[in-house]
Amino acid sequence: MVFSRRDLDEQEISGKEESRTLLTIVGNKARIEGKLDVSQSIEISCEVVGEVIVNGQMVIQKEGVVSADVTTIDARIIGKFEGNIKGTGKIEITETGIVDGNIKTDSLIINEGGIFSGKVTRITQEEEKDKKKFKLKEMEEEEVSAKAKKKEKAGEIKEFELGEKEFELGDIDDSLRL
Repeated sequence: MVFSRRDLDEQEISGKEESRTLLTIVGNKARIEGKLDVSQSIEISCEVVGEVIVNGQMVIQKEGVVSADVTTIDARIIGKFEGNIKGTGKIEITETGIVDGNIKTDSLIINEGGIFSGKVTRITQEEEKDKKKFKLKEMEEEEVSAKAKKKEKAGEIKEFELGEKEFELGDIDDSLRL
C-alpha cells in the first residue's frame, strides 16, 4: 500500500493554485477502515470502509472499492461504490463504475455502461428553506424569552410554584360560572 502526498512546495514555486489530488491511496490488497476527512481531493485504488468526507473531488479508481457514507463536492466513480453519497457538485459514474446505494446531488452523470442501483435525491433549496425556518423559529423563541424577561423585571409576571398536594375528586371545582 502506498500513501502519496504531493509536495505543496511545487505549488508555492510555480505560484499557481490548481485543483489537484492531494492524497492518493494505492494497494491491490490494502483495506482501510474508519473515518477519512480529506481537506481537498482524494484518489482511491484500494478498499475503503467507513466514512469519507472530502472538501474537493473523490475519485474511485478501477481497482478501488468503497463501502462508506461519503460527503464530497464532486465524485468520479470508475471502480465500485456501496453506501450513501452526498455530492454538492457533480457525481459521475463512468462506463466501468458500479454504484449500489443512495445518491443525493443536483448533478448526476451515468455514462453508457455504468451501473447504478439505488435511490437518487436532489439537493434542493428545500434544505436551505428548512435551515432558514429553523433559524427563524430559534430567533422568535429568543425574542419571546427576552420579552418575558422584560415583563418579569417590570413585575408584570410573578413566578409561583405549586406545592405537592393530593386532591380528591370533590376538592376540585371545575364548574363554570357566568
